[in-house]
This record gives sequence, structure tokens and C-alpha cells, in this order.
Amino acid sequence: MKNKSITYIFTFILILAIFASGMLLSNKSTAETEEVRSEEKHSDSYDVLLALLDPYVSKEINKKYPNRSHALWNAKILEIKRLSGGYSQYDFIVKVKYDTYTGPFNPPEGPVTITFNVNTSEVSVTEFRE
Repeated sequence: MKNKSITYIFTFILILAIFASGMLLSNKSTAETEEVRSEEKHSDSYDVLLALLDPYVSKEINKKYPNRSHALWNAKILEIKRLSGGYSQYDFIVKVKYDTYTGPFNPPEGPVTITFNVNTSEVSVTEFRE
């Protein structure tokens, strides 16, 4: 179980490093906030990032709303911000908006925005906003 968690964290950090290196986002000052453009929404890297955050999202939504689920197809990454400057510094704030649902064919019950603190040792939720 611990090896699986380490694998998830390592893979997540690798994807964030790709984002931070400028392959998918423009390379700006490390203190600036990056906003993901809508045309990148369906890229593989975008979807991988959402998939790696998914276990943490499920846990947080189920704490507050035990009967609700969420979908990744319409999740929106609002912000990726590097906290510490410089190359090989892997501390990020990632903010994502999800629609929540009860049942498979019901309309959305309302969006939630979850802010994550991501670094090489852990992924933690810092804010859950309805």
C-alpha cells in the first residue's frame, strides 16, 4: 500500500514537472500564477493530472457528501502555482473545480473547488469550497 502511494506521488510530481518546465504552459516567472487554457483541457497531460488527483478528490467529497460523486470529464484546472522558485523545486498549489452528482443520470448538484498543496512528500487538501 505504501509503495502504491509512493508511485502515485512520484507520478504526480513527474506530471507537475512537465507542466512547470513549459512544455504545456508558458514559462513565466515562478512567482506568477499559471492559468490553464481551455484548448489544453483535453490533452493527455491535463487528464493525467486530474486522474492522479482523483483519489484525494473522492476522499474529500465523500467526507462532506457521502452520497455524491464527481466526474473528471468536465473538471477544470483553475490554477497551478509554483510556491518556491527555481528549477528542481517541486512545491505547487493546484486548484481544480469539480461538478458533483448524486446518481448516474442526475444533473450536477453544484460545483466544488478543491485546492491542493503538492510537493515531493505528499499531496494534501488545503481548501474545500462550495
